[in-house]
Amino acid sequence: MNKRPVGVTIVAIIAWVSGLLQIIASIFVIVAALVITPVALVAWLSLAIGIVTLIVGVGLWRGSRTARTVATIVFIANIVLEVLGMFNGESLWSAISGSILSIIGLILLYTSSARAYFGD
Repeated sequence: MNKRPVGVTIVAIIAWVSGLLQIIASIFVIVAALVITPVALVAWLSLAIGIVTLIVGVGLWRGSRTARTVATIVFIANIVLEVLGMFNGESLWSAISGSILSIIGLILLYTSSARAYFGD
């Protein structure tokens, strides 16, 4: 296996940070809602995505092609959830800031050195 590119290392770290922040924010929303509401349901989904993102970060660190595919799906889902959050009262700037790590992660996963690392 090739040496891990700096971009992939950064994406793995971004995945860990993004997943951790998503888990923390989701727990706050779930606790604040205390009942099953549309906002709480989105928070539960966000919590699950945060956990998957943490696991995928480990796979990216190890050079797993499956982890890159899952990371791509999770990062896109995170962006979609941020957009949906705007319909639940989240501000545009909050949605943008919540999506920025996912956007950077997607860009770095598909550089030429990252593609070589994952065997493309």
